[in-house]
Amino acid sequence: MESDLFNGALPFPVNFTTIAIGLVILLALIAFVRGVIGMLVGILCLLAGAFVGYWCHSLIPGWISIFTEQPSPRFAFFAALGIGVSVYICLRLMVGAFLLAPIRKKREGRLLGGIFGAALSLIPAAVVIFVLGLGFWMAGVIFSIDNTDTGVAVKEGEVVTERPFWARWNEALDRDYVASLIAKVDPVAVRAKGVLLNLMVALKDNAAGGKLSEDPAAGKVLRNAKVRELDKDPEITKLVEKGDYTRLINHPKVREVAADREVSGLLDDVHVEKVVDSSLYAVEKSGNRVRRTRSMRFSLR
Repeated sequence: MESDLFNGALPFPVNFTTIAIGLVILLALIAFVRGVIGMLVGILCLLAGAFVGYWCHSLIPGWISIFTEQPSPRFAFFAALGIGVSVYICLRLMVGAFLLAPIRKKREGRLLGGIFGAALSLIPAAVVIFVLGLGFWMAGVIFSIDNTDTGVAVKEGEVVTERPFWARWNEALDRDYVASLIAKVDPVAVRAKGVLLNLMVALKDNAAGGKLSEDPAAGKVLRNAKVRELDKDPEITKLVEKGDYTRLINHPKVREVAADREVSGLLDDVHVEKVVDSSLYAVEKSGNRVRRTRSMRFSLR
């Protein structure tokens, strides 16, 4: 299954739509038995945790700069995730202890349970699925860019393996119905930023840049005036060369270009992991993937 998040690593395929359906059923059962009020309050705590985690993600490199000049993008992601989850748990425990527990004790029963509660559970289910979807997209973008950066640094002629499944999540999410809907209404344009930054990272290699420009969909992106202007920006170029992808993902200029209607439409047509890998690696007759000949940084100028 092309939308399998684990790319066959599990005995059975798991796509995001399957996870979403499972969450809807699970939350409906919980609401039926225990009531939906606690769930609705919990959603507010989840949104607060997600907001804090997202806000902290761009600040983490600065916070730990005294320990390391260039923190790993994966470290920054998991640190932000940990902060967000911690905020959610703390808020949920406080709300449960000081608000919901006294109400349940007074009412001596479930709060808006049964069929009505199960129906209302669609609201928190939709929010959970949306937040979880954005989390999957963000993780996929970070792992994908990190893998592309590793590929750019591989010695020419060296045999490489396929991307691991976590570096191909965006590819699977692209082919998933619910995940693709989330990407279309995503207020921070995570998918679009992932495609754009993957291309810009691959452009560090001239040979890869030349191959990318030959691809119809990727070529249209690279020839776009706003993308070319972004590539010329000294601050963006410096971050790309340093590999500071945490700051790049959260950079307002990258967000602005990725969210542009024209650019976003062009990025939608690019299956970036497949295109980037084709630009970096050649497939020999034996079936081995080898790194193409490397060259100086490709420029859109």
